[in-house]
Amino acid sequence: MAEERKKAICRRFSKAAATYDEYALVQKESAARLATCLPENFSAAAVLEIGCGTGNYTAKLAARFPHARLTALDFSEAMVEQARKKCLAHASVSFLCEDGEQFLAKNKRQFDLITSNATMQWFDDLPQAFFHVARSLAPEGIFHASLFGPLTLHELAAALADVFDESAQLPGAQFPDGAEIQQLARTCFGRVEIVEAVYRRSYLSLQDLFRHIRRTGTGGYHPSLPLLTRGRLKRLEEWFRSHGGFEGSYQIFFVTASMPKQEQK
Repeated sequence: MAEERKKAICRRFSKAAATYDEYALVQKESAARLATCLPENFSAAAVLEIGCGTGNYTAKLAARFPHARLTALDFSEAMVEQARKKCLAHASVSFLCEDGEQFLAKNKRQFDLITSNATMQWFDDLPQAFFHVARSLAPEGIFHASLFGPLTLHELAAALADVFDESAQLPGAQFPDGAEIQQLARTCFGRVEIVEAVYRRSYLSLQDLFRHIRRTGTGGYHPSLPLLTRGRLKRLEEWFRSHGGFEGSYQIFFVTASMPKQEQK
């Protein structure tokens, strides 16, 4: 099941590689916030980016750390190709088409900064990923990441549940919440800071919302969702109109952690 799920997620992101930049506005805001809230005096000689996507955050990292060896990876070759084109001016960036969880599990290197934008909520085993991040950090290294939370697109989840009179779980329902992330991070790191932000976007119609999901590749894996027939789509549209319009919320947790737990004194 885990392999099937990951392949489905990868297919969606690969299909959206050419349209991602136009529609992934929330992810761009998240990347901008990550890039600007690292300590000003922090320097890094080796940087690992997990889930580089089309390279928006990669380019910001390369500009912030122009002399660092930056390794950027993504499990979608189509996304990696877009990122390579975007970062042609940054010769210090090495791109890999690899699964982030698998890379972390086998990694033997140490990095001064391990960072990820809007990616790790898709992982199958986040506790293991955090453990491997902690052991891969250099002594003064920092883990700096954003993860989408379970309240992402809760309006659509509520609409589906109300219209179909059943529990229709979107992929986001499986994302970790702030308490879970806090607990996982404190198990692995000595210092942890987590900040929550909620971004809201208005859409012209239900189709506009679905187009956004499709063209960012963020539909995830949802074999149990009900079939959206024409009649059901009409009922969903009526639900949104009666609840104030076509709005979607995006819950994001920004995590900054350092010092592996076993080194804490």
